[in-house]
Amino acid sequence: MLLRPRQILAPVIFATVFGYFGYHLVNGDRGLLAMAHLQREVLIAEQNLAEAEATRKIWERRVAALRNQSLEPDMLDERARVLLNFARKDDIIVFMPTR
Repeated sequence: MLLRPRQILAPVIFATVFGYFGYHLVNGDRGLLAMAHLQREVLIAEQNLAEAEATRKIWERRVAALRNQSLEPDMLDERARVLLNFARKDDIIVFMPTR
């Protein structure tokens, strides 16, 4: 039994439409692969944010130690010696690895 072109035309059109939308569901600009890529970027951005927040907390503690209300003479002396590259004859210098 031979199929007429009209009987074949409807399934071919539907298969083509479903194929088109299926392809764009996976590979389109807002498809599944793009969503996975964006999720990876969000994960990397969250890691960068956590690192930046940790660094900020470190700097906030260091700045708080240098404020007038809580200015410690030892901290001031240490920072002045480091910045001015100054040491007295009786000082013992211990070199620490930098971070």
